[in-house]
Amino acid sequence: MFCRMEHDIPIIILSDDDDENEGDFFTTHNDSSVMIVENEGNEADVSKHIEELDEDLAITYSQTATVLPHARYDCTLAFCRAEQDLSGPLEDNGKHCDQCFCYICDKLASVCEFWTIPGICHCNAHKHSVYWKALRDKSLMGFLHELNFTFDPLDMDSDLRHAETSLQKFAGSLAMKYATFLLGFEDPSYSTSCWCTCHRNIKSTTPCQTIGCNGCYKHHIKILDYDYTVVSQHIKMFLNEAKKENPKACVVMLLGAIKLFVTHTTPGNIHAANIVSETVSMLLWRFMTKVWMLLVAFNFSSSFIKQLETFYQKLPLPSNCTLPKSLSVLPWDDPLLSAVMKGQNITGERQGKGRRHKVLCEPVVVIQARVCKLQQQNKYRELARYLKVVKSINNLTLQRMKDLVPLYLCKDGDYTGAVCHMLSPMPGAMCLASRLTPQQFRAYLRILTSGHAPDVAQEFDTGNGNMIIPDPLLSTKWTPIEGSNSFKMMEVLKFALRVLDCNSIVFANSETWVYLLSVVSSSFTSPDGFPIGAFYPEPDITYQTETRDAASAILEELTTTSRIQIPKTFESGYPDQARLLLATQALVLRIFHSKFRPILSVIMSFRFNFWALRWFFYSLLVRPEVLHYLLCCLLEELSDKRYQLLQRKWTETEHSLVAYFLCMYFWENSVVLDLNTYPTNSLLATWNESHNPWQLSLKLYLECNEAKLTPEKRKILHLIQQQEKMGLTSIPF
Repeated sequence: MFCRMEHDIPIIILSDDDDENEGDFFTTHNDSSVMIVENEGNEADVSKHIEELDEDLAITYSQTATVLPHARYDCTLAFCRAEQDLSGPLEDNGKHCDQCFCYICDKLASVCEFWTIPGICHCNAHKHSVYWKALRDKSLMGFLHELNFTFDPLDMDSDLRHAETSLQKFAGSLAMKYATFLLGFEDPSYSTSCWCTCHRNIKSTTPCQTIGCNGCYKHHIKILDYDYTVVSQHIKMFLNEAKKENPKACVVMLLGAIKLFVTHTTPGNIHAANIVSETVSMLLWRFMTKVWMLLVAFNFSSSFIKQLETFYQKLPLPSNCTLPKSLSVLPWDDPLLSAVMKGQNITGERQGKGRRHKVLCEPVVVIQARVCKLQQQNKYRELARYLKVVKSINNLTLQRMKDLVPLYLCKDGDYTGAVCHMLSPMPGAMCLASRLTPQQFRAYLRILTSGHAPDVAQEFDTGNGNMIIPDPLLSTKWTPIEGSNSFKMMEVLKFALRVLDCNSIVFANSETWVYLLSVVSSSFTSPDGFPIGAFYPEPDITYQTETRDAASAILEELTTTSRIQIPKTFESGYPDQARLLLATQALVLRIFHSKFRPILSVIMSFRFNFWALRWFFYSLLVRPEVLHYLLCCLLEELSDKRYQLLQRKWTETEHSLVAYFLCMYFWENSVVLDLNTYPTNSLLATWNESHNPWQLSLKLYLECNEAKLTPEKRKILHLIQQQEKMGLTSIPF
């Protein structure tokens, strides 16, 4: 066969395998290692005459050839084959040309140290012998062969050779440390004093009853203890070194290291044996977690993964090991996995024709690695589809990952899908919305109103082999959501009310209600999560009265049916005001349900809409005891040192807002205030307008509307005015 090299020189590839038929030459020539290359010679040196040997054959051109490096059994020198003969060189096998290579050492025959050594005789080696081929594989693979890796020697690249060198070095150092560990050490705390002859030099306050040394024989036996810490630290150091290597070298180093320490135990001492067993189990999970991450993150060849699987199946794992029985990881182009990622399969199951039922089920560590990979690629839609259907044995850990599906949908811009997923019931479990924490709920409100979402932190190894995903909803770093459409404020409010209806923890949290009121009374939410308040014109009294009744009906239906239906007429005319009043009425029902504190933050959320605060007050009138409770709470908070520091930063509007709310207790005739009882007497006793500007605002409000006050409330106002004229800081009672 001819081929071309540099300078267009023809090459003739020949084979001298005597067990091959001449007719099969063109199908077997690749097995030969001989390449005869023609030299470019001067035509003047070539004989021009034609020697006729046969009427059908004529030699028209000839020149000497250059022989390239080749195995000894492929040389033109005679070679005698045998399956396994180590006694000495067979016939002329010991001879070799300048280009002969040793089949075992993979170097020139002239420098092979075992070429003709009896008992070894590399000169007899050839590829058709099972023995010699196995010996070559062992020579090329080195320590990897001893560990029972089954790689093809032709695949031994720089990564595998580096892994082989590192593992061989690690095996030696680990063996030394493990041998030292097995020697144990004598713990002096085990020895006790006694009065026998051999221990009489040891002082003791309480002599023990012994009969010679037979009574204290335990003191003559060395009680050994074992500390596996040094060994485990050495293994962890190797793990950290392996993580710095290329993926291919790293995964081989990790699996090879497992083979070296997985059988570690300790003699005799049950307590020490348990500690070693637990430590080995922890190390196994740490190593295998990294292995699975690498198998998911990098596209290794199928043959390479198959070799790793074969090695993993032969590992002598402990009986109490909880690792999966298979190392195999579904490739990204697996038909079922690919269909799920593309949205073509929404169940994670497939029933093929003539095939058994297949379910997308993977070990948790594989799922975590796959989640990490998709996060790095910002493929949040595919990630959500995958987590919705994938199954695993560890349901608790998987559930924590599935709970982040709404966040991934939000980061993909699918707000409607995220809300539906949170509120949809799950098989055998309550809906996700019922498990949200108050912080998570407020984070979702921020996402839906600001168009920003928290960055998803990558998974990290905690040191015990388990991987944890920090709750991204609590992250302080938020970024804009690309390509997201705005979510209607009424839809945000409907989502919030449904969560409050099904989640008792969120329902009871006061900060949640304050944030919700701030959101629905704002024009937009800034990227840093702060709602920017908006002034809404006050609707007419008739609209306010009708809206109170309509809001009560909407919330009543939500309570009884867990559904919320907003009539189209509800938002007509005053859409912003309608949303604010609906949220306010929901807050009223929350206050009626159980005690609510702090109330001062709620009042401040109405700073841009005083009329809504008045609407809130009159909604509470049906429960006088609740109004009285809120008054007590408010006055206590205003006198609290923590809130007094906050009051110094208030604007005039905020002081006026507090005064306005308190003034309504005076204006409303159905509310009874007695100057001799709490909390009115406490208000008068702590009156100090110079330190509490809100008190000055309250006095001005009352003076402007004195005609509305009842006689008892006028007395309170006169006492306040007297306080100013007398210049006293308090009124004695």
